[in-house]
Amino acid sequence: MAEEKKQIDVQCLECKNINKLSEDDAKVGRWFECKFCGTTYEITGVKPDGSLELHPIEEEK
Repeated sequence: MAEEKKQIDVQCLECKNINKLSEDDAKVGRWFECKFCGTTYEITGVKPDGSLELHPIEEEK
């Protein structure tokens, strides 16, 4: 039986919706895109409470 991957809830700083990331994707240096508003973030750290520190990625136009 395959182990179920843990999901981590990450709140978008822009639209405040909750995105679910797998534990594997929720690592410092990884990028993810909010599935609601399309804002791209880099995970820059983990806070003492276990939540993720996010930095919005500015895309050149």
